[in-house]
Amino acid sequence: MTNTNLFAPLKIGTMEIKNRIAMAPMTLGFESKDGTINETLTNFWLERAKGGVGLIILDVVTVDSSVPYLGNTISLGDDNLIPSFKVFVDKIHKYGTKVIPQITHPGPESISWTYGVQPVGPSTYPNQFGQMVRELSTEEIKQIVEMYGDAARRAKEAGCDGVQLHCAHAYMLAGSFLSPLRNKRTDEYGGDLDGRAKFTLEIIKNMKEKAGEDFPIIMRISGDERVPGGNTINDMLYLIPKFIEAGVDGFEVSGGTQYEVCWKLIPCHGEEVGLNLREAKAIKDISTVPVLMVGKINSPQYANHIIKNKFVDGVVMGRALLSDPHLPNKAKDERFDDIAPCTSCGIGCISREEGQTTATCVINPTVGKEKEMTIIPAEDKKKVLIIGGGLAGLETARVAALRGHNVTIFEKNSKLGGQINLASVPPFKQELTKWITYLTKQINKLGVKVQFNQDANVESIKEFNPDTVVIATGADPLKPNIKGIDQKNVITGNEVLKGLVPIVSGNILIIGGGMIGCEVADTLLHNSRGEISIQLVEMLDQIAQDMPPNNRMPLINRLYSKGVKINTSTKVLEIKDKKVLVEKMNKEEILNSFDHIILCCGSKSKDNLYKDIKNLVPEAHIIGDAKSPRKALQAVAEGSTLGRLL
Repeated sequence: MTNTNLFAPLKIGTMEIKNRIAMAPMTLGFESKDGTINETLTNFWLERAKGGVGLIILDVVTVDSSVPYLGNTISLGDDNLIPSFKVFVDKIHKYGTKVIPQITHPGPESISWTYGVQPVGPSTYPNQFGQMVRELSTEEIKQIVEMYGDAARRAKEAGCDGVQLHCAHAYMLAGSFLSPLRNKRTDEYGGDLDGRAKFTLEIIKNMKEKAGEDFPIIMRISGDERVPGGNTINDMLYLIPKFIEAGVDGFEVSGGTQYEVCWKLIPCHGEEVGLNLREAKAIKDISTVPVLMVGKINSPQYANHIIKNKFVDGVVMGRALLSDPHLPNKAKDERFDDIAPCTSCGIGCISREEGQTTATCVINPTVGKEKEMTIIPAEDKKKVLIIGGGLAGLETARVAALRGHNVTIFEKNSKLGGQINLASVPPFKQELTKWITYLTKQINKLGVKVQFNQDANVESIKEFNPDTVVIATGADPLKPNIKGIDQKNVITGNEVLKGLVPIVSGNILIIGGGMIGCEVADTLLHNSRGEISIQLVEMLDQIAQDMPPNNRMPLINRLYSKGVKINTSTKVLEIKDKKVLVEKMNKEEILNSFDHIILCCGSKSKDNLYKDIKNLVPEAHIIGDAKSPRKALQAVAEGSTLGRLL
């Protein structure tokens, strides 16, 4: 792809970018309390610069050091922050990558309320934490406009190549002023579209006055807020010429709003590829400055397609560059099979697991650990046997083989992938298969041997005579201790997803309202070929709590819209024929007339083989669900770590 449109230079104002790929601003949780760019963030962004990205947009750089975003926040609110900022920028520039900070005042989204300072905004309303936002006075607005200009001037003095002005998603200060969903003012800064845009226009002019007309400003906007009553593409088409006249040098088109439709802001399963393309193209058609687009652009081939056809001038990739920081260079060399794929799962990057305070990625556990997790060739090359070809086993095999070990996988089935083969069955989740495809191609290139339909036991392992054995056998569905659970009409969610029990109509009860139970319900509704009625029983007070919000909310909406009856805070006591005795609110109740009862109650580890062989081989390890049932995030991370330690 060397000579393709994706790798042609792009000029935005006075800034020339070496290709058309920018890295999106993302809140990762690695930020320091003092507002500086620390070593972890430096190594993170340096890896992306080394990987060939043309432009890095730094996330949420506050104009006021006393107003943090959701936690520790990078700041350009004081002159004393310029020297350390410049040190970072100079490091990125060594790789030919441009750097711009996303300049913003967190406003309504600031966690300042945690230390007694009320968040501020255009009007009074509850923010995402339920905290009331205080309406800014006109005098305060003027002071904040000056802060934006000062921050832009500091960015220029720090050697940055421009700034991004965040005005999207009815979010943070400028975004909330621009949106009728948040701005209810009746003075000059509200009332109509021109009034709502006044704050932003004053910021742009102040930035240009203080940083210079030649210092580029890229404006991030929602092409459409996708919420009734919010800004539409027609509103943006009216404002675009005004923003350009004020001094904007380029646009990044996003979409949606943070509060109401977060899954449109960071599109996951069920959202179309290139979600904001229609709006971005409409804006490009009238814009006299370059237009970039963000939103589920996960492949360089698609990125090149929309640039080649002049729909947009460039792309902004976020999670795809978490998955693989070297995506640009690999694409340039046409090494597409070597790109670790983003599947839009939202696990690790959007949602945070219990105890997880920083971002990570299922397929790339090195996020935020770029320096610590460098792959080093093994001094002692070993004969490694991995039992199980799920994600944990595949990642262990990949890393171990990269380090020079002789690796073989015993897989009891006829294909690799383990539980992901089932996880990809529910509607909108086929993207997960990309993990299997990627890891399979990688181990094949590295010479890893795979023995399919191979049962592993003490005898077969002894016969193989390995130096090291890794048990990655996964888990089986858990059957809870419920009276009557062994009836013929009681099956597991796994059996449904495998297609072993065809269900296209009838009355269904699903026991367990976590991700699996909800996705089994979604699958049954998708595959129904007649009348189907589904009830779901969950012991907790909410369903699907183990899912990222950007996937959870659309799924719950689908279940409710299709008539699924959801019983929360409900415990199953007994199953008898087609009836189920439950306890809810300390009262017993009978649910009846079920043709199928489906168990989605979690998993139990398959660790017996590890117990049998751990003292019979020189070295033995157990990882993934075989160690403890969790998610793909932990399975791959454990495999990746173990592969570096063998």
